[in-house]
Amino acid sequence: MAEEAQQPRGVKVGGIHDAPAGRENDLTTVELARFAVAEHNSKAVRQQVVGGFMHYLTVEVKEPGGANKLYEAKVWERAWENFKQLQDFKPLDDATA
Repeated sequence: MAEEAQQPRGVKVGGIHDAPAGRENDLTTVELARFAVAEHNSKAVRQQVVGGFMHYLTVEVKEPGGANKLYEAKVWERAWENFKQLQDFKPLDDATA
């Protein structure tokens, strides 16, 4: 029941869709991006897929040496349980950036 209460209206469960405009800079999204970077940096990545939301984030990271690079982070979140976990953190190819 708690999962159903968290689903936005009209969103197909398991489907990937673009977030509403302006969402890329809201506090929750920024926190998820920071979490993804921190988890990646700590190498504490585990994978498990069950209920919740999978967030797909594109983050720009300053690499050692000063160059900026784009990465895709996948963060699994079950907000009603105060749970989030980094699923993937990988560089985007220049062709897709």
